[in-house]
Amino acid sequence: MAAWAIGLAVTRRAPGPMFTAGVIWAFLVVGATGLLGLVVAIGEHPPRDGLHVVYGLLGAATLPGAFFVASGRTERQRALVWAIAGIVMAILVLRLFQTGG
Repeated sequence: MAAWAIGLAVTRRAPGPMFTAGVIWAFLVVGATGLLGLVVAIGEHPPRDGLHVVYGLLGAATLPGAFFVASGRTERQRALVWAIAGIVMAILVLRLFQTGG
């Protein structure tokens, strides 16, 4: 998603329906993963690093936040917002892998 959004921003193209569908799938995957992590934290053991929870909450808020920031913007600005959100999401997912456990 991040690479696609960066490509859209560089080429000054508007995010189309395929991109929107990709964002929806990404949101569903992040949500399902978050719920699974919550079940594991409650059922087995919480993560060793408290930052894991912070990164998870930020990751869950990134895509909805980008949606609200991008609404009402020009096509190029929407692509740029999604590119930034994709990069932030990739960084948060990497940090989640590093702090999980």
